[in-house]
Amino acid sequence: MLDNLVIAIDLSEDGPRTIALVGVKEHVLKSRLFSRLFTGLRHFRRVSPDRRASYLRFFSRRYLKLREMISLARITHSINTVENLLHRYEPVVIIIDNKLNRYISYEPKILESAPKPKYMDNLVIIADNLANYFRLLLKDNPRKFREELRRFEK
Repeated sequence: MLDNLVIAIDLSEDGPRTIALVGVKEHVLKSRLFSRLFTGLRHFRRVSPDRRASYLRFFSRRYLKLREMISLARITHSINTVENLLHRYEPVVIIIDNKLNRYISYEPKILESAPKPKYMDNLVIIADNLANYFRLLLKDNPRKFREELRRFEK
């Protein structure tokens, strides 16, 4: 259990289903340093298709700078694993992808589409980018998928 942990959970399923969980302590998430390191990241859907490959390289480098501030980062394909991690870490709140809401019983939770503070939106964007990054890796390069998991998970 980590005190004041906020977790964002995102599902990416255009191809292999990939679920990303990212947890950051609330005071870290609200910090200026976190906000500064977050600068330039966008929701993956808002990146034009012709720029996605270069954006994912940018995201990969930026994420590795943010990684020191992240308390939990996991990639999975299983909803059971998500539930187990939530009960293990006991976050103060989860922000969950709308498509996963009915499968996850943990409370309190906020839907990704619901209005929330900007610092929580930042965490959602990181989870979204991780889910898409690893979904594309699994689809296009399974060997690199396994290598990158070691670098990205925490």
